[in-house]
Amino acid sequence: MALKFGTSGVRGLVTEFTDREAYLLTCAFLKHADSTTPSSTVALGMDLRESSPKILSAVQKCITDQNKVVQYCGVLPTPALAYFSTEKKSLAVMITGSHIPADRNGIKFYLTSGETLKQDDEKIFAIYEGLKKENYKQELFDSHGAFVSPINSAREECAEVAKDIFIKRYVESFANVSLQGLKVLFYEHSSAAREFIGVILEKLGATVVRIGRSDKFIPVDTEAVESLDLFKKWIEEHQADALISTDGDGDRPLVIDNNGDLVQGDKLGIICSEFLGVEAIALPISCNSGVSQISKFKKVVFTKIGSPYVVEALNNLGSEFKSVAGFEANGGYILSSPMTLASEVKPLPTRDSVLPALTILAAAKKNNCKVSDVVAKLPPRFTSSVLAKNCPPEMSQKIINMAKEDPATFIQGVVPAAKVQSINTLDGLRMTTDNGDVIHLRPSGNAPEFRCYTESKNQKIADELSNVVLGKILDTIN
Repeated sequence: MALKFGTSGVRGLVTEFTDREAYLLTCAFLKHADSTTPSSTVALGMDLRESSPKILSAVQKCITDQNKVVQYCGVLPTPALAYFSTEKKSLAVMITGSHIPADRNGIKFYLTSGETLKQDDEKIFAIYEGLKKENYKQELFDSHGAFVSPINSAREECAEVAKDIFIKRYVESFANVSLQGLKVLFYEHSSAAREFIGVILEKLGATVVRIGRSDKFIPVDTEAVESLDLFKKWIEEHQADALISTDGDGDRPLVIDNNGDLVQGDKLGIICSEFLGVEAIALPISCNSGVSQISKFKKVVFTKIGSPYVVEALNNLGSEFKSVAGFEANGGYILSSPMTLASEVKPLPTRDSVLPALTILAAAKKNNCKVSDVVAKLPPRFTSSVLAKNCPPEMSQKIINMAKEDPATFIQGVVPAAKVQSINTLDGLRMTTDNGDVIHLRPSGNAPEFRCYTESKNQKIADELSNVVLGKILDTIN
């Protein structure tokens, strides 16, 4: 399995991220950036994976070799690095595998205009393959792709500045919404945001209980949450109003309400958009279709799955509407227009976990209700998702092909009395039945995994559909 661009950035096995591969990928990005949004500075950050520092060293050497200044931002959430990059008009490189297992890692690239889009990724990868073919800088590496000589490259230390301006963004924006009286559990685990979010919550008045810190990387996936029973127990033990956390690189929120129930990421996105007063939104096809029932939104655009596709749609919406934003089923929120709360909330053209987490708490305080009550006011559409791990790409394609060839039989194997009403192949295979249930099959773009998203009129049915489909997928794999 070779390194490749997934739904967001380059992903691959740690063993594949040799010094040479990380160096050449970064060179390719910088050469592309010089032809699009050139900058003499590059912000650099990483997550808490054990493999991240080594990859970062190779990336840093490449940046200095290309005569650019490294602005080292340390361990921080991806949106904090992106925000620093935007404020400083710098390029940015984030070393992270996001939510995928620890034996994998990745690199995310940011132009001064924001996250690279798919057309950027294609050009970067073409440059990368050209550099490999010409054995670019081959004298730096041995036959295994490791540096021949020790690395000694200079950098500016910018970690405190990056942290301060990111925290300030939220504290100033929500200054007129006190969270005093709310007890919030912050599940730290190995999140790159664990030194950030708790501070923001406390500065806004919440009582924060930090819990579950880990020295070992934990691959938290906010779309396939595996520890709901533990989170519910913690909520009950502490009599908390909510539990907040993120995935590994802090760009996807995890919110558990006062009843110990998961608040799905797309519902967080809807709540955040309503709270901010956004006019038009873009979101992947895998998200809750209930968003289309909300009259406050003047336009809703569904895209392929992955933040670059959402960002591209937002760029188009920006020419038509004054305020636009997007989000994903994983909860990552992308604000494309400046909005006004206590002060201006500046755009952040990449996934953000903090804004949606804060707005659901602020909405509960504003309406003098529980977090669960805020969720209950949304349209009655409920989603669920499951993840089949260790599913090789060829097996994923086999499952998709089987379902595409005979969707009626596949659906009847899940819901015997149901019939297929419509099919959408924008990204994967999304089947809607005659009773309004949705079953959406899609291979992961980042790892050997297979996802299923379901939607129904109540949470129990959505969860049951997910579990039945997961069983069918596992039977096929095994």
